[in-house]
Amino acid sequence: MLQKVEIIEGIELVPYGVFIKEIKALAIADLHIGYEEALLELGIHLPKSQYPKIKERVLYLLDELNPRLLIIVGDVKHEFGEASRQEWIEVLDLLDTLQQRVALHIVRGNHDNYLIPILKRRRVPFHDPFFLLRRYLFVHGHKRVPEEVFKRARIIVMGHEHPAITFRDEVGAKTKFKCHLVRKMNDSCLVILPAVSPLAPGADISFRLLPFSPLLRKIDLESFRVIVIDEESGAFDFGTLKDLRKFFGTEAQLQ
Repeated sequence: MLQKVEIIEGIELVPYGVFIKEIKALAIADLHIGYEEALLELGIHLPKSQYPKIKERVLYLLDELNPRLLIIVGDVKHEFGEASRQEWIEVLDLLDTLQQRVALHIVRGNHDNYLIPILKRRRVPFHDPFFLLRRYLFVHGHKRVPEEVFKRARIIVMGHEHPAITFRDEVGAKTKFKCHLVRKMNDSCLVILPAVSPLAPGADISFRLLPFSPLLRKIDLESFRVIVIDEESGAFDFGTLKDLRKFFGTEAQLQ
């Protein structure tokens, strides 16, 4: 059974994404297809491609939610430069598979340089730096967005940060969970998505001082709710990041 957490009426967090009932849209982020080839150039060899796992995760969400629209909020591919052979093959395969099921839109991420030639092959809409649909704003997060655009949005969905939280048991063993970050701001709500990629385990938010995104520099990060939705363990709301840092004892280390 698909785990869900409703944060506002009609807005549900699901593993790796968020589902918006009003427009029947699923948003996910940070697939980083082709990461293995980049690691291989650094001398790190992975025996199997991670792409089948990425594809399986996305198709599972489509099967469970049956959205009309899928929005990938940046970093479809991994290489900053020209698309690698692996990226061409796997991104095209993913586009072909998804376009048979849903209307597809992609928001540009900082890793999506040279993605346009691939998307043009399949005529996939590409938005840079944001996609505003009715009251819903989708932005990767690496570029600034005009203030007037933010004011029009009820829900703001972004990626880029790869949030995760690490727990330690009584013998010191560590387990890292990808997590969603949620913050209500006046009449709007900001949702930061975890990365879909299995090779992007996430940055531990209990130790992070500053965000990567310029969109978050003036926002009180400690007021974000930390929500873990794990396919095996279940869904858990851990309260605010401030409370979690107090619990872990990392608050003083960040002063």
